[in-house]
Amino acid sequence: MSHFDAVVIGSGHNGLIAANYLADAGLKVRVLERRDIIGGATVTEEIWPGYRASTASYLSGLLHPKILADLRPHEWGLRFLQGGVGTTNVWRDGRTVSMYNELGATLRELEGVKKGESEGFLAFGLELQKLYRVINPFLLTTRPPSLAEVIEAFHRAGIPEVFTDFFTLSIKEIVDRFFTADIVKGLLAFTGTVSVYGGPATPGWAYVYGHHAIGEHEGHMGQFAFPQGGMGSIANALADRARARGAVISTEAEVAYVTSRNGRATGVVTSGGEAITSDVVLSNADPVTTYLRLVDAADLPSELLERMGAYDVRGCMARSYFALDRLPEFVGRKGEGPEHRGLTLLGADVDLFTRTGEDQAHGRMADDFPIEFIIQTVLDDTLAPAGKHILSTGVQQVPFELADSDWDTAKPEFEKRVIDVLETYSPGISNSIIHSRTWTPLDYERTFGLAGANIFHGAMTLGQLFDARPVPGAGGYRAPLRGLYLCGAGTHPGGGVMGSPGHNAAHAVLEDKFGSSGLDESRGARQARTPVVERLMANPTLRRLGAQAARNPRLARIVDRFSSR
Repeated sequence: MSHFDAVVIGSGHNGLIAANYLADAGLKVRVLERRDIIGGATVTEEIWPGYRASTASYLSGLLHPKILADLRPHEWGLRFLQGGVGTTNVWRDGRTVSMYNELGATLRELEGVKKGESEGFLAFGLELQKLYRVINPFLLTTRPPSLAEVIEAFHRAGIPEVFTDFFTLSIKEIVDRFFTADIVKGLLAFTGTVSVYGGPATPGWAYVYGHHAIGEHEGHMGQFAFPQGGMGSIANALADRARARGAVISTEAEVAYVTSRNGRATGVVTSGGEAITSDVVLSNADPVTTYLRLVDAADLPSELLERMGAYDVRGCMARSYFALDRLPEFVGRKGEGPEHRGLTLLGADVDLFTRTGEDQAHGRMADDFPIEFIIQTVLDDTLAPAGKHILSTGVQQVPFELADSDWDTAKPEFEKRVIDVLETYSPGISNSIIHSRTWTPLDYERTFGLAGANIFHGAMTLGQLFDARPVPGAGGYRAPLRGLYLCGAGTHPGGGVMGSPGHNAAHAVLEDKFGSSGLDESRGARQARTPVVERLMANPTLRRLGAQAARNPRLARIVDRFSSR
């Protein structure tokens, strides 16, 4: 029997980040991964010989700057790629709209779609900046804030309406306020449908958009990048760093249960029978798996078990991957364009999202649906043979359970529907498909251990946020079983490849062990001063003049400076 200071269940990015911080503090750490590859849902896999793809998460834009500064994964081989494009929306009638990484280019594009849309975009961006300004001090903490603290912070900042907007309204209500062009509304509404159970008009889901949008890449809010080599490059860099600091990482080491004695976690036993003792156990598994499958019910309060039985994990997706012998072209477009270099949406339309959400609620596979996709091989030639490409698609708002079938049976039909929908946007694409593979919600639950296939480890609605994540009375990183900590996306501040849960859980362990976490816990009490640009752009006349100036290509460098954090 081996002993470690800390055992981490799961090698997802949060688990690896926690392992790094604990190893940096001198603790002897063991990480146990159930699969034969590290990374959890932050992974790159060879899905056909010579073809590698990110099989779960596939964009990076939420990794907290402090974590990147502390752990410096770039020194362990992590590189990010950007193609100059954020998101593109393609409609069947040939119309498209793109959001670029350069603000001026985005504003020119939007103004070309409809006069006044660029000013609406600046106003919308200011609302997101206000949200970020209040939420940011709460992201890195060993004790998640209460809802009352968060509301008070918005009031203290003088913007209580921003809390109301993003935590109680639908994303449709918000985009309708700032935009008039349907193709722009559809593009923006997409992020508010990621892993949700409902549609753009469902109240309370707007924060899912805000959660993603307040991320950043190299100081620019809302931007993302592709890790060279796929998302697994993030996990590999973190794992290499942890190993260099003495951590032991084991694959094919599924944890069967957490051991305990006298009301305290004492270690784990793997499915293979290995018993490992430890001072603390950190679980990167989702809360349902942790509390209802890995921990003895006798070690947990009955109220927690009751609440976890009702924990909302609804909201899932499916992905289909296609190896192509050539780069696809889309309706109204020729050759390589912005739709090949970022995240592209096919048919992102508020009405279509709404209909898809209705199908989801009734357990139906929709006949038509928006498709998201990336073709990272355009920017990254390490992922496929020369001249070949991988089209990685995603379909949101799919039901976890089908009313008239099951996903193992329905998988071929679903993949056919994806191809049929693709054909309507890229005629002839089916003739260029060399290989195909699909992951259904059931595959994601079984392969990645995600309860309900929810990539956020639980719905991100107001009742499951802050110190109520995962549930009221047991929110935060310290479990009711002493010595057990949660470090995954089912804790504050939630899902996405963010790293904050892993960072915070590790510092909670260090605080309990050494008496101090080393973090500034004053958080919401010290709100950041309102930036000058934000104050100026709040004036409609100045915002109009600012939009005109920002659309001038000759001022691109100045605009980039003032739009950065």
